[in-house]
Amino acid sequence: MISWICFEWELASLELPVPSISPLILRPAEKGEEETVLKALLSAFAMDTAWGDISRKLEEGMGHYVEQAFDRPDPSCIVALHGQRVIGASLLDSDPDAGNHLISGPMILHEYRNRGVGSGLLAASLIFLRDRGVKKAHGVTRVNSTVSRFVYPKFSSLQSPYNQDPLQPAGR
Repeated sequence: MISWICFEWELASLELPVPSISPLILRPAEKGEEETVLKALLSAFAMDTAWGDISRKLEEGMGHYVEQAFDRPDPSCIVALHGQRVIGASLLDSDPDAGNHLISGPMILHEYRNRGVGSGLLAASLIFLRDRGVKKAHGVTRVNSTVSRFVYPKFSSLQSPYNQDPLQPAGR
């Protein structure tokens, strides 16, 4: 059985300084980066052992969510860059009523982990959501994933079990 956990942030009262990760850059994704973002996300998930047993389902779900995020003029995604290379991404759902606003969570390529990039992506993601009217953000992830152990707890959040399957897109 897969164990999920939901992190929740009250965005109106949350101070979110984006950590400096120089020379890396955090910015909103651009329209032509869809394929690159999907590749980076799938590679990052593949290197996190918490996701290995559901890799096929994860690949299908992320493909759908990346397509959905980029199917708008202003993609709902933040990317981390090293030069021109996308080394991490965070897919977002800016619908205030969404059950999971941090669709992928901040995912970083293995060789760039432990440099503050995940924390930076999380802060940038929460700011992105707050700027689009989300008052309370939710991020659903696996209980023992890297993000649940090392990234999401860095910001004031509440945690609760999550009993739905976040990889099953609505209407599918």
